[in-house]
Amino acid sequence: MLKFLWKNFAILYPLPFLMATMRIPQIEALGVVLRWVILAGGTGAAIAIGLGFKPFGGRRLNLALADQIIICFLGLFFISQAWSIQPDYTLQRAISLMLLYATSFWALWKYADCFSEEVLIDKVLKTIGLVLALNLVLGFFILPGGMLVGRFRGLFINPNNIGIIIGLGLPLAAIHWLRTRQRVHLMITIIFAMNLLASGSRSALLGIAVAIVAVFTSLTAQRPRQAIFVALVGIIGIVAFSQTDFFVEQVVREGTLATGSNRTDFWELARGYIANRPDFGHGFGTDMVIHQYYDVSLSDLRLRGAAVMSSYYGLAVQMGWPMTIAFFGLLWSFIIYNLVRHWRDYLLVGFVATLASGLIISIFEPVIYSAGNAFSFLFWMVFMLTVRRLRYQKKGLLHI
Repeated sequence: MLKFLWKNFAILYPLPFLMATMRIPQIEALGVVLRWVILAGGTGAAIAIGLGFKPFGGRRLNLALADQIIICFLGLFFISQAWSIQPDYTLQRAISLMLLYATSFWALWKYADCFSEEVLIDKVLKTIGLVLALNLVLGFFILPGGMLVGRFRGLFINPNNIGIIIGLGLPLAAIHWLRTRQRVHLMITIIFAMNLLASGSRSALLGIAVAIVAVFTSLTAQRPRQAIFVALVGIIGIVAFSQTDFFVEQVVREGTLATGSNRTDFWELARGYIANRPDFGHGFGTDMVIHQYYDVSLSDLRLRGAAVMSSYYGLAVQMGWPMTIAFFGLLWSFIIYNLVRHWRDYLLVGFVATLASGLIISIFEPVIYSAGNAFSFLFWMVFMLTVRRLRYQKKGLLHI
């Protein structure tokens, strides 16, 4: 049984996070429970890996530099209980992020060692692709309530839930299709694109555009004809789509463009909160309760959203500006360095470009440090795969 679960862990892993963001109460409730079961199971596997137990084997305590940096940040998140406005909540959020780290950087790393990174990506993408294919069919043709304020949400609570998944999934699917040249991954890429366009998520579109430009720039070094052909087809399709009424009404949404669908109002609130505690913040995870702490009623302000609608402002609310600058500065430096240093390795560039898309989405969504949503599990998995590929290339175990 243990071997069966381990072999299929890459299939089981995405499902609870996707289920927990769905608008069907029974599925959402089950997903909320199962996502912690899967993270606890992943952490258990990580402990077994560290101790060298079979069937996992072990990485032992062979920590990469990224591991050491992440552990330092986790330690600071735990320490922030000392000044947190809600110490118990800070502890819970820090523990959940620790579980996500253990699963992503230990269990999934070892899974890729056992079965290959291709198998890991293949199974994760097929699982997400199947869910999003059902999302299109059920959301448009079978279940009522598939539209929210004129935007497609399908099975999900909010159209932006689709955007945060696709913002990472589509660049990863595109690079995996280029890598394998399998029709199934072309279909998954198309399914992701259809979900994205239907949801009208502008932040995801922006992030994906940056990622795709980076991938095809890299691809020209090895497959110039393929890169130029696919790029031309894509440009023609984008130009044609941009002329449609659907694009203007559902994607551009000119009336909400200047404020980012009222995100600027959330950011103004965030700046006020941060000004009260600019150095150390209010404690890790407290961006989700910060409005109540300051007796601010979002409903009275006619605002709809979570936390302060930005991972950047959100982390500053939690941990202060110095920690926020260090955290995102290290992530952006890692991405830019590897885009420049390894621009001819389009597989590695695909991973790094996916991370860049995620960081762009994080400007507009409070997602990167929250273990339970449908964004973080995929972001940190891709981050792990990037670190793993760099490390194994340096050791001569992987080749461009």
